[in-house]
Amino acid sequence: MQWEPVVITGIGAMACNGMGREAFWDAIKAGRSGIGRVERFDVSALPCQIAGELRDFRPEDFMKKSIVKHWHRHVHQAVAASRLAVQDAELPTAGYRPERIAVAVGTSVGNPDEAWEGYVEAYKSGGFKKVSKFASSAFSGHSATVHVGIDIGIQGPAITIASGCATGLDVLAWGCNQIRMGRADAAVVGATESPIFLASFVTACSLGILSKRNDEPEKAMRPFDRHRDGIVLSEGACMMVLERADYARARGARILAEVSGNGSASEGGNPLILEKEGTALARAIQASLSEAGTLPQDIDHIQAHGVSLETYDRCETNAFKRVLGAHAYRAPVSAVKSMIGQSYAAGGLFGVTAATMALHEGVVPPTINLDDPDPECDLDFVPKQARKNDIHAALVVAVSFGGTHSATVLKRVA
Repeated sequence: MQWEPVVITGIGAMACNGMGREAFWDAIKAGRSGIGRVERFDVSALPCQIAGELRDFRPEDFMKKSIVKHWHRHVHQAVAASRLAVQDAELPTAGYRPERIAVAVGTSVGNPDEAWEGYVEAYKSGGFKKVSKFASSAFSGHSATVHVGIDIGIQGPAITIASGCATGLDVLAWGCNQIRMGRADAAVVGATESPIFLASFVTACSLGILSKRNDEPEKAMRPFDRHRDGIVLSEGACMMVLERADYARARGARILAEVSGNGSASEGGNPLILEKEGTALARAIQASLSEAGTLPQDIDHIQAHGVSLETYDRCETNAFKRVLGAHAYRAPVSAVKSMIGQSYAAGGLFGVTAATMALHEGVVPPTINLDDPDPECDLDFVPKQARKNDIHAALVVAVSFGGTHSATVLKRVA
């Protein structure tokens, strides 16, 4: 099937090392980490005491105080990031009818614990009638999509997707499909996550996946390094504006990249243990290349999931080799999570942002903290410093809980 290409015209990135597309990219290029000691609650009794917090984020700067009061932090982040994306794309002046714009926000964890104690105390003191009428809706995973749509005034197709760490790429694929199938002319899509609350930390500590490098938080995320000891949780949101390429050009929009192909696959194996051979992830990558009409040797850069867990890192490395063959050793690979930590649903779109800017500027960002590479992860992971590189096509992957994986191919637009 032939369709008009879909392009990215705006990005609103809110990460612990930079808020806004340019601030995020500047930090990523410089290899600057945003991970530090948790300030939001007492972590002194936990083995992991570090995270990637949005320390400079003030929801009141982006939305009414009533929204801040009644809705949870992942909603605040989504609304703020969507405003940044819409502003970046100059969407309000594009002339699209509201019913021809689609909206989707994904979240895997959200922030369900944020107001729980307050609801319980209200119930204990005065029964269910004392509990806020907004409470049940505030817990809804769909609340971020609802508020982004209301804030921008979108009346087209709307959905919420939750597929673990693959969520961001899956939301991107959904938005592209709405445009390709003629259901929308533009889409505002993204993901938001705020897993920095006590229950989230306690359960992750129980699973044993969090880094204990509390004295050196900036060095804790070490994807593909022999001395990695786990992940670091982080919060963040990343929203994007997608448009039909011909419509974007007609209105004189700045085009950042083309979303050429998307693919997904699942292992159907174990809910907690990933297969390190990378066969399912390889299928997702191959599907994205096929949809993009791109050969393996055409990939100039890879944005890895890079979550700093041994099995995940080896799964990715093997998947790249399965699909790209010998070319896997020539395509520079980098992992932004080494600087921003694990933001679950939003992580894939931070990778898309980094790859988009790499295409745009011809710079491959580094993978920091890669001091002693895992011998089974023997690709070119661009350690420590950014590198100039002429990039025409980039691959982004997301490796998720339960063995559900997604991949996206981006291309530079002349």
